[in-house]
Amino acid sequence: MLSCAQRSALRHIRAQLHPLQALRPQQSALARLLSSLAILEQREGKLSHASLSAVTAGQKLGGSVTGLVAGSGVKPVAEEAAKVKGIERIIMIENGSYDKACGLLA
Repeated sequence: MLSCAQRSALRHIRAQLHPLQALRPQQSALARLLSSLAILEQREGKLSHASLSAVTAGQKLGGSVTGLVAGSGVKPVAEEAAKVKGIERIIMIENGSYDKACGLLA
């Protein structure tokens, strides 16, 4: 078993040998903090203007933007959202339970 001082010394030596490797955990945590989730609303099967504004705001913050589309019959809306510049990923939840909840948010 290594003592606490020995483990600390090993960490220090590793950081000296591989300085970029020591920064990777910090960079990945920063990337997660800089990501945005845009809740995308639809009206009559088309993305609402407010949803596109949310994507633009997420882009201005920096980092990746993920879009969330939920409700029944949202596959065409998700396909439309996938074409929007600036959205890296789309999360699609096809479930009628979200129809009322999403309507209350609007």
